[in-house]
Amino acid sequence: MLWNNVGNLGGNFLENVESEFQSSDSVTIASGYVSLDIIKKFYHNFEKIADEGGQARLLVGMAFYEGLTANKLTLLNNLSAKLENTGTGSGVFVSCNGRYHGKLYRFGSGENKRYYIGSSNFSRSGLAENIECTAIINDDLIKKKLGKFVDYLFLEENAVSILKADIIVPGTREYSSKISLKTLDDLSRYDPDTIDKTVLPKLEFPLSRIADKEKSNLNVYFGKGRWSRATGKVLARDWYEVELIANRAITSSLLYPKGDFTAYTDDGFIIPMKTSGDYFKNIRSRGNLSILGQWIKGKLQKSGVLIPLTPVTQDTLDAHGRNTINFYKISDGNYYMEF
Repeated sequence: MLWNNVGNLGGNFLENVESEFQSSDSVTIASGYVSLDIIKKFYHNFEKIADEGGQARLLVGMAFYEGLTANKLTLLNNLSAKLENTGTGSGVFVSCNGRYHGKLYRFGSGENKRYYIGSSNFSRSGLAENIECTAIINDDLIKKKLGKFVDYLFLEENAVSILKADIIVPGTREYSSKISLKTLDDLSRYDPDTIDKTVLPKLEFPLSRIADKEKSNLNVYFGKGRWSRATGKVLARDWYEVELIANRAITSSLLYPKGDFTAYTDDGFIIPMKTSGDYFKNIRSRGNLSILGQWIKGKLQKSGVLIPLTPVTQDTLDAHGRNTINFYKISDGNYYMEF
C-alpha cells in the first residue's frame, strides 16, 4: 500500500499512523524532523506502549546538528525522561555521528513487525499536508535489512538519548555565539592593497574534492559528537572547526608552506597558520582551528550562500563563485591567501 496525502491516489498517512499506534505493542520511528503538534498528539501513545512493557523509541535525525525550538526540546526531554524510566529501552534519541535524514516507521504486534519507508517526516506537514510518498514494505528480505539498519541507527556510537545531548536552541545567546564571527576581530589587520598578487607565484588548493563529503575536514561539525566530562553530555564539534588536508601533488610543490607561516588574507586579516602531519599535509590556523573556519565559512555566510550549521557543498562553492583557496608566496613563511 501507498500513502501520499492525495485523496484517492494514496490516502492520508496520518490516519494509518494513528491506527498503528492503537494496535501496536512496540514502535520505532526514525525521522529527520518532527513537529511540536505531532509530538503532542502521540505523546501518550508512546507512554502507553512503554508503560505496558513495549519498546517506544523516537529518533530525531537532524536535531543534534541543527537544533530544536525551546518548546520542542522541552517536550521531547520530558517524553524521553518518562519513557526511559520504564526500563524498556524506550526514549527519544538524536543522531550524533552524522545527520540522519530518513523517514522510517516500524510498528509491532508480537513478532509481526510492519515497516514503512518514504518521504513523510514525523510532522503535520509530512503525515497529512505535503504531497509525500510512503509505502509499507512486504518483502521479507528487505524487512530483515531494515531491521539491521534500525539496529545500526540506535547503536550507542550513532545515537544518544536527547537527555544526554547538548541541543542548541536557535535564537538563544548560545546559538548566536556558536555562529558568531567575532573571533576574527581579534586578529591583526593590514591593507590588502599593499600586496600585488600579480607578481607572486601561486599555489591552488581545490576545495571541490572535499566539499561534498559531509564529514570532511571542511565539515567536521557533522562528524561524531564529543562527550564532555564537564557537562556529562555529548557536544557537537565547533561549527567553524576546519582543517584542510592537502594531497601529495600539493605538498610536493616548492611553493607549499611547511611549518608555521603567516597568511595575509584578501580581505585584510593576518592569520597565524601552520602545516603539520605527514608531509605537512594538514593546513590549519595556529592555536585555534576555528579561526581558519571562521574566515572560510564567514565569507560564504556573508555572500549569502551558506546557512549557519549546514554543510558546505559543491553547490555552496558554485554559488560563491570560487572553488579554490589560493596561496601566493610573498616570501618564506609569508603568503597572501585568497578565497
